[in-house]
Amino acid sequence: MKYYELWIILWRWKKEFSVKEFISTFQTPSPNKVLFDMKSKGFLKKAGWGKYRVVSPKELFKERVSISKAYDLIKKIGLKHAFTGPDAVFLWTKGGYQVGRFFGFYPIYLRVLKRDLNKWKKKLKSENMKYYVKGMPLRETFFGTFYVLAPEKSFGVEKTDGFSVDSLNETIKFCKENIYQYEPALEMLNEMYGLKMRVRYREV
Repeated sequence: MKYYELWIILWRWKKEFSVKEFISTFQTPSPNKVLFDMKSKGFLKKAGWGKYRVVSPKELFKERVSISKAYDLIKKIGLKHAFTGPDAVFLWTKGGYQVGRFFGFYPIYLRVLKRDLNKWKKKLKSENMKYYVKGMPLRETFFGTFYVLAPEKSFGVEKTDGFSVDSLNETIKFCKENIYQYEPALEMLNEMYGLKMRVRYREV
């Protein structure tokens, strides 16, 4: 069962429940892990010792809207950038492929110019948005929507649906370097852009 489906069932079952109630109702070999994952993905919130509250559809919708605004904010800032890695895949597949990101943990990956890094920091702080500079020590626990900035001396940019992204070739290279997570995305890109690649993956 997917966590999204479980969230729907929990919302209809009880808006707030204890771990004991969950274990006695749902058969799973690792109930604590399921609850931990549901909380990490933004579907549940802690409601006291051994208790959880189901996040409402309104709250989830609000999170989705905030993610959309986070992408639009980058356009608004107006500095050179390129959505890269998972975001390049997400945008080149027209939102068709997403992996490793959820409502409660949504990093957005950006190439930025080294000379503009301080400008990015200043502008993101002014918008109350969190960011992490790739290669720097982690000084806090990140959750929700935040940016991962990869400063570089120079980089190429292409456009897809109005967004500045890594080139399609660069995105394909990323998928191949992370084949276990992104082989399905390679197939999607192959079909969408007529690339004639040999891609073995096919979801049954």
